[in-house]
Amino acid sequence: MNDPISTKRRIFNQSSIQGLLSQLKMSSRFVVLLIILMPMTVLADDTEVKEKALDSIDERITAVQSRRVQVQNRLSALPGDGSGAPPEAEADEWAEYRRVLNLIVNSYDSHLDALNKLKTVRVARQDIEAKSKAWLNFAEPGPYTIDFVDDLWNQLRAKERELETVRIEQALYDNLLESRRDSFKNSEQALRKAQEQLDKAESASVNRLQWKQDLVEMQNVHEQARVALLDTENELRNEIVRLRDTEKELLQRQVRVASSASPLTDQDRDAKLAALTQRQQEVGKEIQKAIEIGRILDEQWRQTRDRLQEAQTFSSSLLPEAAEQQQKKLELLQNELKTQMIESEVSSSIIKLLRLLDRILLAHRHIWELRYQVENNPDLKTLEDALAQIEHGYDQIKLWRKFLLSGLDAARRRLDNQEKKLIDWKPEFGDRELGERERLAFWRHDGMYRRLVAEADNLESTLLSFKQSMEMRYKNATVSDRVTKVYKNAGDVAVLIWDFELFTVEDKIVVEGREIINRRSVTVGKIVRILFILAFGLWLIGKISDRGLQSLSNRLPGHESAILLGFRLFTLIAVIAILVFALVRVHIPLTVFTFFGGALAIGVGFGAQNIISNFISGLILLVEQPVKLGDIVDVEGISGKITHIGGRCCQVHRFDGIDMLIPNSSFLDKSVTNWTLSDQSIRCTVTVGVAYGSPVRDALQLLEQAAVEHGLVLNAPAPEVYLEGFGDNTLNLTLDFWVGNLKQINRRRIMSDIRHRIVNLFGERGIEIAFPQRDVHVDSKNPIKVEFVSAEIETPLNLKGLSTGRNEPESIGSA
Repeated sequence: MNDPISTKRRIFNQSSIQGLLSQLKMSSRFVVLLIILMPMTVLADDTEVKEKALDSIDERITAVQSRRVQVQNRLSALPGDGSGAPPEAEADEWAEYRRVLNLIVNSYDSHLDALNKLKTVRVARQDIEAKSKAWLNFAEPGPYTIDFVDDLWNQLRAKERELETVRIEQALYDNLLESRRDSFKNSEQALRKAQEQLDKAESASVNRLQWKQDLVEMQNVHEQARVALLDTENELRNEIVRLRDTEKELLQRQVRVASSASPLTDQDRDAKLAALTQRQQEVGKEIQKAIEIGRILDEQWRQTRDRLQEAQTFSSSLLPEAAEQQQKKLELLQNELKTQMIESEVSSSIIKLLRLLDRILLAHRHIWELRYQVENNPDLKTLEDALAQIEHGYDQIKLWRKFLLSGLDAARRRLDNQEKKLIDWKPEFGDRELGERERLAFWRHDGMYRRLVAEADNLESTLLSFKQSMEMRYKNATVSDRVTKVYKNAGDVAVLIWDFELFTVEDKIVVEGREIINRRSVTVGKIVRILFILAFGLWLIGKISDRGLQSLSNRLPGHESAILLGFRLFTLIAVIAILVFALVRVHIPLTVFTFFGGALAIGVGFGAQNIISNFISGLILLVEQPVKLGDIVDVEGISGKITHIGGRCCQVHRFDGIDMLIPNSSFLDKSVTNWTLSDQSIRCTVTVGVAYGSPVRDALQLLEQAAVEHGLVLNAPAPEVYLEGFGDNTLNLTLDFWVGNLKQINRRRIMSDIRHRIVNLFGERGIEIAFPQRDVHVDSKNPIKVEFVSAEIETPLNLKGLSTGRNEPESIGSA
């Protein structure tokens, strides 16, 4: 028999659920009908259409909010601990019921967000449609800069990509909507089946079947909510597509107007080409630097490889105890060689990428030159040829991008793997410092690829802008009047820029005891004229100084430093004079320096102190002449001949052909060895060892004879010979002799000649040049016993006796 309390509770739950379901069903069906029966035709009165569309959205928002409140109230009434289930509901069914209620609330929230977004987008679309209808031209008249026109083209392409993205989303939501509609149909079928089971049920199972029907019906409500949500999302995407189409149409009109009024001017072309020229120069410097780095890395790699080969050869002759330690050394060299190979490969790849970057910049340059040619000669044949070149270039850049993206992916993978390896570094990986070097190489490789990809994208964008602009001009071939107007406006703009006032300077004069202040303007034109005067003046001063220095140096040999000092002072005074003349010529008062006084003082005090120090040091070197042009010096291990004393540094030509630039202050602050300060003579020493038993006196005479016979050896001081000492294997003899004219004579060649002569003289007299040797003496008090043992008695026991017997031979000693 059933419990009355349980029966009442069950009846209450069933009635409340049925009432809620009936309300939700009516509301959901009402929303579905609203969605299906929404007017899609365009009425004659735009204002009335807008108001009706927005009212329809507001009604849908109100209906969804009402249903959400009902479901939320029902959900809030349930206990938070999961209890309150009716007796006929199982635990998992009650949990599913609560979950479905939460999903319904979530769907309604998402639906409300979509409806609000739909309302906002619809208002934005209506506004942009009104703006598009009202727009006729830009607020500022043309012509416009080429950067402005290209920016409009970029906006148009970005809008096309946005439109493509929205269409993809629209297709995705269409698929989701179809899938949800199938789920909704299955849910309705399950609901009908549950109703049929309830109609056929006996009284004992009515409550159970009624509960299952309520659960299925709630799931059906959830499917309805999902369908309504996806339908609204699809409607939102349609509205966004219309908005993007309207924005795209407006941008197309703006681009047509801006492009037709703004051909590429001389200034734009020159600015682009100048910027590209500067970038090409920078890339050229990068290439040269990368080549030098690559040479250094290759040389280091070859040296390490030679060391590894030598170590491998040496390890093959070692004992097992030493071989283990040598093996560790080999592993270190192998790891070092591996890292250097990676660095060399990355350096080589970077050089190739930099050369590709140079090609991209050349392509940029060709595009701007072609664009200038086409826009200033807009006949149909020129346009057709330009479009053909653009198509070919676009195909090339797509191949470049594909190659660069592939290389970037590979470089990124190598960098990621190396970074992961460094994070979890193990001792068996080797030296962590080598791993960091490999990561740095991979990072440089990845950065270069990213740089090239960005440049390729920029080139592609420029090509597309040019292509679209030419296609539009191809449709509107008559542009001669607009070109004439552009040239006229370009001249006016140039005049405005030339007369543009940058700042003003006060010019104070005293007349009859009164101070009169006059303000003079500093314009772009004046700055350009000053720069021209300075450039020409510096060029003229350089020519005069070079020719004068060369002429006086030829007439007054030996006074090069004094002549250089004079011309250095002349150049300084002349530069100041030209600067003052340029300011006076363009009517800029000298008080302009007060405008930059503070900044100049700070710059000199902090940034230029090293430059000033080296400049003053250079003047001191020219005045005191501790070193002169042509002197052979040694500065902290750098030996060579001074070929130039400049304002900042001295150029020292080393004996191996490398030019070193040493700051002038180093010659005053550090220890300097000047081999030719007082004279050009230098003592050379040749050492030779002869075998014991050789006639020492004769050998010394032969050494002296070898030096005297050489024509470049000085007679005063005369050559001297010494018996230097008694070595382990040789009698050490030393020959000292002097050579002069060090600036022109190769002392190493003279020493080599004398050594050759010593070898010949010793050979003629039979004097042996000693070499290391050892005598081995076998010392034994007793005779060494030698026994012959037959093979059949060579047993392990006998062998053991031999090894431990009393008649064991004595050890062999060596002395």
